[in-house]
Amino acid sequence: GRAPKTNVQSSHIRHISLPLKQGNNGVDVDLCPTCVNTFDDLIYFVLDGIIELGIINTCDDICSYVTQKSGSPVLEAICSIGCDIVGVNEFIKLATEVDLDPIYFCESLKFCPINDNGDAKFISFIISPPHAQAYSTFIFDLTFESVNGTGTSQLLFNIQTIDAIKISSFFLIEAKKPGKYAERFSIDTTPDPDCESAVDPCEEWFPGVYNVTVMICNGECGSHHPHSQLYDMVKGSFQIDK
Repeated sequence: GRAPKTNVQSSHIRHISLPLKQGNNGVDVDLCPTCVNTFDDLIYFVLDGIIELGIINTCDDICSYVTQKSGSPVLEAICSIGCDIVGVNEFIKLATEVDLDPIYFCESLKFCPINDNGDAKFISFIISPPHAQAYSTFIFDLTFESVNGTGTSQLLFNIQTIDAIKISSFFLIEAKKPGKYAERFSIDTTPDPDCESAVDPCEEWFPGVYNVTVMICNGECGSHHPHSQLYDMVKGSFQIDK
């Protein structure tokens, strides 16, 4: 089965890769985003395994269980490599921590780099077009600068909607060297389907002004784990016309 997602990610906002990337041109399959993106599933199967197996003496015990139950070579790799790096006791201790967040977990397994002296400051935040009707796509262009480089970071978007439905999206930003960086996102203001029959709240994109807050953080925004801090915050808005 699929793991239930702990943080509900809004599907309205998407990350658009920009062709001009400064800095990290790694050729290897990058294990940091892989670890972060598979975190929910891995923890789900590891916790399941702890309950079902009872006694876990080796990394192979728990990772064989994860592999068998998930059928995923990616989860097998993350489990085996990560567990071997920290040892089985530390791996189990980490996996069972309260309020565990993906970036801290993947940093602890040495998949994601740590930089506690990093920084990032927003230089610009442009939303285009400034106003349009519902069903339009708005583009968010962000640029930020880092003097000392960044740790493994997160961009968090919060949008205040007219109908008070929370739209929030977060994106992994891999550790950066000092420099200027541009990130582009798009937001689709097509109302959620089946709004009349939906039990869950759904966004209708009523006319009005939508305030957007973007945070860039070392680690996960709002995390109480080590290697986490707010670097900077920027605000903007767009308008949905009648």
